[in-house]
Amino acid sequence: MITKNAGIANGDNAFFFFAKGNTAMTTTVDIRKIFKRDDIRGLYPEELNVDTVFLAGRAMAERLTALGKSNPRIVVGYDARLTSPELRLAFCRGVVAGGGQAEDLGLVSTEHVYYACGQRPERYAGGAMITASHNPAAYNGIKMVHAGAAPFSAADLKWLQQRMMELLAPATSRDLKNEFADYLVRLAGFDAWPDREQPDFTVVAAAGHGVGGVAFQPIADRLAAKGLAVVWTDPEPDGRFPHGVPNPLLPDFMERLGQAVVANNADLGIGFDGDADRAGFTDNTGQAIAGSFVLALAAKAKLARHLRKQGQRPLIFRNLCCSQLLVDLYDNDDTEVMDTPVGHGKIKLLMRHEAYCDRIAIAGEHSGHFFYPEFHFVDSGMLTSLYLLMLAWEMKRRGASLTAELASWRQRYCWSGEVNFNLSSPEEVLPVLLRTWKENQALATARYEVRNDPALGLDRVFLGNGDYCPAKLAAPDLKMVCDRADSGWWFVLRPSGNEPKLRLNVEAWGDDAVNACRRETDRLAAALRQAGAKDA
Repeated sequence: MITKNAGIANGDNAFFFFAKGNTAMTTTVDIRKIFKRDDIRGLYPEELNVDTVFLAGRAMAERLTALGKSNPRIVVGYDARLTSPELRLAFCRGVVAGGGQAEDLGLVSTEHVYYACGQRPERYAGGAMITASHNPAAYNGIKMVHAGAAPFSAADLKWLQQRMMELLAPATSRDLKNEFADYLVRLAGFDAWPDREQPDFTVVAAAGHGVGGVAFQPIADRLAAKGLAVVWTDPEPDGRFPHGVPNPLLPDFMERLGQAVVANNADLGIGFDGDADRAGFTDNTGQAIAGSFVLALAAKAKLARHLRKQGQRPLIFRNLCCSQLLVDLYDNDDTEVMDTPVGHGKIKLLMRHEAYCDRIAIAGEHSGHFFYPEFHFVDSGMLTSLYLLMLAWEMKRRGASLTAELASWRQRYCWSGEVNFNLSSPEEVLPVLLRTWKENQALATARYEVRNDPALGLDRVFLGNGDYCPAKLAAPDLKMVCDRADSGWWFVLRPSGNEPKLRLNVEAWGDDAVNACRRETDRLAAALRQAGAKDA
């Protein structure tokens, strides 16, 4: 028998559900399909529904208990998708059925979940966000972290697959948006800025009907006193996404943001993805700023305030697909740049390792995820927004131009964007990767690969020596570089974590970067088509 009792807890604005008995439910979906490389995602309701999410909540609580967290408290948030509220409740019920406690943050950004777990590791054994991030509205999913905002590993996810069962459970409610806003404003250093009577910097913020408007508005309210004027587009949460999926990697989304920047004579544009843990940016001309350039700018803002320890160089992580610009700017006697595998789980674990945690200043991915040690070693689109705001704002007050600096970078470094190719079956992935390596051996000056580092117990990027054997690597991602005196190119070809698809990224640098990038991209794409790949 299941009984439910909902009520408001005095002083905590919370509601609770209590479960008794042991009731079994069944689901016809294939649990294996919803487990992806870093999290859980699937189409609603045929792949992921209240039954499977209930099972995930129970399995997560049991996993944390198995790891020594007795009666684990799990903090839960959800995004603006129409299915998220009911999935949130199902997940919370599963948590309690698994012997844990569920505390509900409500409609929030993924970063609020990260913040709660990172800021209060003694209170929260883990956190879960009901979201499919930038995926279309028909999808939903779950992002999960441990106490301290440590990511769920491949071993954790495999364990969850084997433990997914069900029942009904409680949830408590907590609103920490204002506390979170104060925290980020302090981290970025805006609390030290003097108040101004009149605004002297304007930003257009595009929420895309996700949770960006709900999450960033308290921060904008605090910066208004410093002279910031915010113009919003689509701030109201609407899980139908009537103007398209909020995703900074989509050209249409960024073009609309750029048009709004120009129309409002704004200084900067910020576009949040669906759960607002990632942001894309445009300059004051409305032109999108590539993810690698955002990382370079955020690193500049961070390094200006980074406390250097004697004898240590600050460290910047960039994933395999990030620009040569990072190396040219920051790999020197003062700072160090280190390549990482693609994927937030791998990056966060490297950042937290004792070999790097004291030196890491910032980490980033070409896709627009940026990670900060001061934010519990997790990604934050809103903290990135604050660092870019501060940098562009300071430059404007000095009479300098962020757009002028970007213009020189755009002229010297040209990125293809991510070009996707479909294959008929997963079995074709490794042969195509191997063929691509063989065809480019004579052209490249170096190859990089992802291997497990026994000294760390983690995957990281190594210079490839000898033959490329993708089946033996921790990840088969192939990076080949042609580095000349004052120019060059690189490409990364890697498989999707979820489907038989290859993703190609190309960058060229030098005086003829645009033509060189186009030439190399066309050459590689033609070779992939000849190998049997089809344009996605």
